[in-house]
Amino acid sequence: MFNIINIVNWDVSVTSRLEKIVHIVPLGHEIDRAVKPFETHKADKVYILAVTDTFGKYSQKMIEEQRYYLQRVTEKLQAFGIRVECRNVDMFNMLELLRNLSKIVVEEKSRGNRIYINISSSGRLTSAAAVLVAMAHDVKAYYVSAERYSETPEEKRRHGLSICGETPKMQVIETFPLQLPDEDGMMVLVKLCKEGKGMKTTEIAEYLGYENVEGFEGSAPWSKVPREKRFNYLMKLNKRILDKLEEAGYISREKRGRHNIIKITPGGVYVAHISGKLD
Repeated sequence: MFNIINIVNWDVSVTSRLEKIVHIVPLGHEIDRAVKPFETHKADKVYILAVTDTFGKYSQKMIEEQRYYLQRVTEKLQAFGIRVECRNVDMFNMLELLRNLSKIVVEEKSRGNRIYINISSSGRLTSAAAVLVAMAHDVKAYYVSAERYSETPEEKRRHGLSICGETPKMQVIETFPLQLPDEDGMMVLVKLCKEGKGMKTTEIAEYLGYENVEGFEGSAPWSKVPREKRFNYLMKLNKRILDKLEEAGYISREKRGRHNIIKITPGGVYVAHISGKLD
């Protein structure tokens, strides 16, 4: 994926008075790469994503070390007058990264704000997740170049793993759109992901009825749908939503007696997590 991405200079144009500039900074053991951009570029708010809890599997020592970098970065950003919001995220879980990054992006875009994601302030897994989210939601991802790397514990405590120059090169990663399902298709994927099991086509039609999706207003409750209308709802569900999701590889179908069972595929799970609609 990265070998087909073009690199361009970061150009932040003048925004409207109502539009705010929001950055998302997934944080590992970095300080300079997280902070340096804000010495020369304006931001109204910064979200910092970091693992600050053991999640029952990480050592307390590792968490305490990460909390140190979180505190240092937070203090420096606040000194610039930037509003900082920290989110505790399992940074070693791709699905959790996609879910949390996407949720923030969707929320801030709904407010009409401009969003940037730093892909250089954490590890490779986070960088991959950040680029995917940027592609899926049409936001900018940027990379902060390091001048060299810390050689002593003192340098690491002061700068993080990477040491940036006074005016480090910052590059926006030029991405291409990531094609996602339409709103109705995404709604079905998110529902399947939340359920964690297969659903009958009749159950999906009923769910769409309860959600007042156009074309399914009369499909809930399913038990009260006249028999002569059920076929039309199921035909519409298949042609308009399920056929497209299956063709894209996001769902699979299984015949069980008289029922078709719809299951979400691993690829569908990733798309549901990148939707920004999973809590």
